[in-house]
Amino acid sequence: MQNKDIVRALETIATLMEIRDEAYYRVLGYQRAAESVAALGRPAIEVDDLKTLPHVGATTAEVIRDLAEDRTPQLLADLTAEIPEGLVEMTHLPSVGPRTVGRLWKELGVTNVEELAGVEPERISSLKGFGNKSAEKILQAARTYNATERRMLLDEATSLGEQILSFVRAHPATERAEVGGSLRRMKETVGDIDIVAASEDPDSLADDFAEAPFAEEVLAHGPKKVFILSGGTEIDLRIVDPGAYGSLLHHFTGGQAHNIALRERAVKMGINISEYGLASAGTGDYKPVATEEDLYLRLGLAYIPPELREDTGEIEAADRGRLPDLVSVEDVRGDLHVHTNYSDGKGTIESMAEAAIELGYEYLVFCDHSQSLRVANGLSPERLKEKIEAVSKADEGYEEIHLLCGSEVDILKDGSLDYEDDVLATLDLVVASVHTSFGVGEKAMTERIVRAMNNPYVRTIGHPTGRILNRREPYEVDVSRLIREAAATNTTLELNAYVDRLDLAVPYVREAVGANVSITIDTDAHDERALGFVKYGVSQARRAWVEKESVINCLPFDEFEKYLKNGK
Repeated sequence: MQNKDIVRALETIATLMEIRDEAYYRVLGYQRAAESVAALGRPAIEVDDLKTLPHVGATTAEVIRDLAEDRTPQLLADLTAEIPEGLVEMTHLPSVGPRTVGRLWKELGVTNVEELAGVEPERISSLKGFGNKSAEKILQAARTYNATERRMLLDEATSLGEQILSFVRAHPATERAEVGGSLRRMKETVGDIDIVAASEDPDSLADDFAEAPFAEEVLAHGPKKVFILSGGTEIDLRIVDPGAYGSLLHHFTGGQAHNIALRERAVKMGINISEYGLASAGTGDYKPVATEEDLYLRLGLAYIPPELREDTGEIEAADRGRLPDLVSVEDVRGDLHVHTNYSDGKGTIESMAEAAIELGYEYLVFCDHSQSLRVANGLSPERLKEKIEAVSKADEGYEEIHLLCGSEVDILKDGSLDYEDDVLATLDLVVASVHTSFGVGEKAMTERIVRAMNNPYVRTIGHPTGRILNRREPYEVDVSRLIREAAATNTTLELNAYVDRLDLAVPYVREAVGANVSITIDTDAHDERALGFVKYGVSQARRAWVEKESVINCLPFDEFEKYLKNGK
């Protein structure tokens, strides 16, 4: 069994255990084991002692060994025998987590999405902890659910895209190749993968692509295009003569609205534009274009980065020479929101620091959960004091990086914070976030977060809308009001780079920066690997036209230190 299949099996075990309402630490153990296998650089079958993997103990090692050797672990067999198969699919519904699914199963006898869609709303709202609004959301999700519409998160899509692209680029017939479509534009989620290749021997490339190990099913096979299924995802390869590579890559990068607007501009200039190149209007004689830069130049425009191609003003800006100097991963100097094993993180202070050093960071702020979030092992004031001392001691051992201690402090239902002000005053940075009571309604939620913003110690609002992609819709909140309040209180808003959050969403990030509100691009990393998610946060900032001057953690450390000392 390949590592990706082992990861899926471990994640399924964790989900089934959570549906069964097992202890949080047991569920977390299998989630951590899945992440360790996902980060493994070689097949799990080749690891002699699986207990040497991070966060893998004797029990999980035995499960991984069974999976790697194509045996069904007894634990998985027991869970699948007890729990109806359709319940796992139910966890894919927005706003429906495994423990909610478990209750719907145990208390209402619901075993799949179809059955859930037929439940009367009163039966759900009558359950303890459920209300009319939550019942309506659950039923709406079930009644509109289409399993084929579930899209990949950016890390999954990027990994698959890089695997396919690596094969195409390594082929002797390939001169150039790039991913296209929504992945190249770095949309929040991705439905399929487009690859554009330039080759003078397209037949050879097409034939070998169709027979590649990852091609589980061939949907179409011609000399210029091959469509396959890989892991349930459609992969489309388009092949063109090298001289026409630019026009084809541009066409299949999109977005659709950008391409239409560009065609309209071309028509006004007496030019027709298509995937085949450029032609004088009415002639149909398309001349290929070798590069995207040349295509834009011929239309009198500066090159427009793929992330901006959504027809949101980028063509007009390119025409006037006013495209933004977009923030890049290299501009990021530190991460202001990471967790450790003091709360629900997996890495230690030292292991997270060393991973940050590998990224070239100048500073790292540890923000473990506050006391009320018990499910995440939140820190009491006494444990927080202990952690502050541990971070300070660790900081003394590093010359390459500055380590600081903050906290991700819960915003309670009434807008008060989970620590008293005298505790907050001991922290280098306070990130305030909502983790509970999502269904209070837009007015109450907005006032709740506004109250937190007005606390003098709160510097950042973490994942401000609470969404989890493919799983949970944003809670109801007036984000424009939050942006105005952030400007008034000098509070930053987080663009949470964790791949299933990417919160704030792009339109709100652009609105915030337009209102002179600074943002932070933080990973919310709970392990060393997730520190690398910063690239996904940066990609969303780029889509929102953000320049580095608007990002707090693009400041060099001496300026960041002044920012902290100056307060709000």
